Amino acid sequence: MANKEPTKNSQARMIRSWMLGLHATHITDIGGRLGYFAEMRRHGGTASAEALAKALELDPWRTKVWCQAACAVGILQADGDTQFTFAPFMDELLGDDAPELLTSHVLASLSRDFPAYPDAFRTGALKTFHDHDADFFHHQGKVSALRAPVVVAAARKLPGMEEQLAAGGRVMDIGSGSGTVIARFAQEFVNCRVTGIEPLPYFVQASRKMLQEQELSERVDVCSVGGEAMSFENECDLVTMVQVFHELPDAKKVDILRGCQRALKPGGSLLLVDRCAPETGADLHDRRFTMSILEQWFEVTWGNIVNTRSDILAMLHETGFRVTQENPDIVPTYWTFVAQKQD
Repeated sequence: MANKEPTKNSQARMIRSWMLGLHATHITDIGGRLGYFAEMRRHGGTASAEALAKALELDPWRTKVWCQAACAVGILQADGDTQFTFAPFMDELLGDDAPELLTSHVLASLSRDFPAYPDAFRTGALKTFHDHDADFFHHQGKVSALRAPVVVAAARKLPGMEEQLAAGGRVMDIGSGSGTVIARFAQEFVNCRVTGIEPLPYFVQASRKMLQEQELSERVDVCSVGGEAMSFENECDLVTMVQVFHELPDAKKVDILRGCQRALKPGGSLLLVDRCAPETGADLHDRRFTMSILEQWFEVTWGNIVNTRSDILAMLHETGFRVTQENPDIVPTYWTFVAQKQD
């Protein structure tokens, strides 16, 4: 069946659906923060607003309002006049560490930036990634942790890399954040050494604490410096940079890539995973670019620039790397570039 031509009414319905989505994001975020989802699971998936409020020591009337709003957006369903139950699959999708719930927390935090946009668009004022609060960093770190297994799996597929790391090779992760990627490498390759490069004090402290708790500190270290301050030379078999490249100062990206090149042993590999900005009008309607476009939108006042695929390839070539692979499917909604240091 051919797609129907849009009408004024259908376009108005679409705008209203976006507004509903805004409410749904905040209802989800607040439900997770207050513990409603976890408490419903403890009640077997069905509970009254009164029971939830009593268990969590929250206001009963406001809890009822939240339950009704959650029904309105499809998170919960009414089970009789007073009981509420999860809508299909919502119990699983809104688990404490489920990506959907964690992402709602991050998006709710990001939405606090938007009221300042009109003034920032006029003045060019910045609110950088580093200027956000601990709550944002906490949830951002949890979301990034979900990518750690995917990154290590991608590294395993590089020619000869699994053997090199198993034999005691060295990995460096640029912008190591909460430390989940470096920890994962150390857990899966028990003889390798791993270094994280991370300038943000919150993440440095959190990752060092986590590494200590997991008894990985002897093989994994975190350097509290920015990528431009690296001083490693011919030491690493693999350098990873996962959703970090677009967050680097645009004027310093080439210098940081040169630092990665110096840090690698001859023949070593750079695994760069990041968004790619659209280059053509057709790209604006290509779903592979949707999250890149939206990420640039909610980071537009951070000073970050999401580069195009052509820009990234040009910078890799300029810094002496040989690009051996690029793939938009290894990590969904991201482009994966593999580049090798020449022997």
